[in-house]
Amino acid sequence: MTDNPIEIATAFVDAWAQAWNTGGPAEAIKLYTPDAVLVGAAMGVGQHDIERLMSILYKQGWTTVKIKVVNARVVGGLVLAACDFTAIGSGDKAGTELQGNSSHALTQIGGTWLSTMHSAA
Repeated sequence: MTDNPIEIATAFVDAWAQAWNTGGPAEAIKLYTPDAVLVGAAMGVGQHDIERLMSILYKQGWTTVKIKVVNARVVGGLVLAACDFTAIGSGDKAGTELQGNSSHALTQIGGTWLSTMHSAA
């Protein structure tokens, strides 16, 4: 595994987008630590709460996402990733896109990088 924070962050967000785009929140949540925190329009603590909040977005029609890392660095053993995202709508939201920014604080557990804090706006 690389030590380059940009490569770590890019591999993580690529895996996150793939999980969301193919399996929705049930797959994406596997990329979070059990005690992770999500901060956005609402706050969630722990995998169950985060999955519940993400399910609301998914059911609203935001079923596809593209994510690009714009900055990443190592701070105290965490990889901090700042990203731009585009959520692409389906169903009632078909043909619409939502642009935003997100960040992840990534920690390595058992050789796998997981999000311990995720923000999105």
